Amino acid sequence: MFESVDHVQAADPAALAAVLFTLTDDEIAELPVEQAEALVLATQRVASAVLARQHSAMETVARRCDERMERLAHDARAIGGRSCHLSGQALAAGSLAALLHVSPRTMSTRIDRARRLVCALPRIQELAWSGDLEPYRVDAVVTESSAVPVTRLHEFKSRVLEAGATELTCAALRRRARRSADRCAPHDAEELARLARSRSEVRVRPGECAGMTRLVADLPTPVAMRVWSAVDGLAAEYSRAQPGLPMGAARADALSDLVGANASIRTIVELVVPVGVERGGTGTLGVSAQCLAAGADPGDDGPSAESGSTAGPGVYEDLGGCEELDDGVLHDHAGTLWFVSSHTEVPLLGSLLPADVAALLSDPDVTIRLSRSDSVTGAVRWQDPQTYRPGARVARAVRSRDGTCRFPGCATTARRCQLDHVVRHPDGPTIVTNLQSLCATHHGFKHHAGWRVEMDPLGVCTWTAPDGRTHTTWPMDRHAFRHAFRAA
Repeated sequence: MFESVDHVQAADPAALAAVLFTLTDDEIAELPVEQAEALVLATQRVASAVLARQHSAMETVARRCDERMERLAHDARAIGGRSCHLSGQALAAGSLAALLHVSPRTMSTRIDRARRLVCALPRIQELAWSGDLEPYRVDAVVTESSAVPVTRLHEFKSRVLEAGATELTCAALRRRARRSADRCAPHDAEELARLARSRSEVRVRPGECAGMTRLVADLPTPVAMRVWSAVDGLAAEYSRAQPGLPMGAARADALSDLVGANASIRTIVELVVPVGVERGGTGTLGVSAQCLAAGADPGDDGPSAESGSTAGPGVYEDLGGCEELDDGVLHDHAGTLWFVSSHTEVPLLGSLLPADVAALLSDPDVTIRLSRSDSVTGAVRWQDPQTYRPGARVARAVRSRDGTCRFPGCATTARRCQLDHVVRHPDGPTIVTNLQSLCATHHGFKHHAGWRVEMDPLGVCTWTAPDGRTHTTWPMDRHAFRHAFRAA
């Protein structure tokens, strides 16, 4: 059955499926490369055919639900009652969403595509049914067909299915479908684009692994061109300053810095302590991170906003920063010891690694809120309306000393700057003599553009540019005593 790719290409998907499920993993592992390639094609053809049948089943469910809701509405009108405003598709989406473990909104979108494919693009459905058109190529055609009115779909299908359509790559088939839609209904395509622009959005989802998050943006093309130009241009500077830095990573750094330079970002970490735990018990930190506030007593009324401390005397030895443990990190934050264990789940975004949470706690601008949770259910039962800044004194001292951003030539006021560790955390402590005020733009220059900085005990910063030139910046001179600094 799997002697060659040509043989598989000509076979019926049902026959292929019957043989596929008789193979064991050991048998597949022993196949020569030619037969293994044929098997890969066979599984794809079967999967394509199966998904086409799923699309037909989705259309059937939605149609039956429409009929059911129409009958209910008719019966309600007959007796003078109120008809239900729930649509048949919404009913179908809710039912199927539970079966396929997706959200009703996602399921409704899938049903929309299935109905358009089965009812309006039967020839495309036939190719998928026979295993000759993979789901990703089907989706490309269905998506582009949305710009075409029903009365012109026959012309759209004819243009898309010109000679060689099944041999085109997904990208090439999408381009053909888009050109076909433009030719069939240019004015409709413009109207669809106008409506789409009104629905521009940025979506967020967990990344490919813990500690990573993915952002997806749908923007009008002119806007996307400007955004991409800004990101790519700054990334090119970063790449030149750091040879070997992958361009993708440089673009990610550039996007982060551009957003940070134009937004005020406030970080609030919620410390959730189970009610009734003993001194030194385990609570949750941040967005569900496990932590231990050394010496914290859940029976207290909460930390003092004046003292800026969230815990009593420490019960661990001072580790001088952040030490890796078997299941987390022990972090010294301005004299308060935090144990951060496991991963911290962040709704919609993914999860933070223990070191990520420790890095958040090393920021003197971080704000902490205290909450109490039920020791059995884990539900929050009480939340302190006040928030606390454990590092507020350090932050005030650094900004007062600096006055402005400490990058050479920058006059951004310190109150609008971020606080940066001169020696990066966790190697450097969170103390006044290891912190400086940097605006978001120049914070990015330090971390991504190859600039280096050193600070002496008087707060004088010596910057080294990527080309080796040095620049000195001084704390704010409030009495015109700059010569005194130099003499010192």
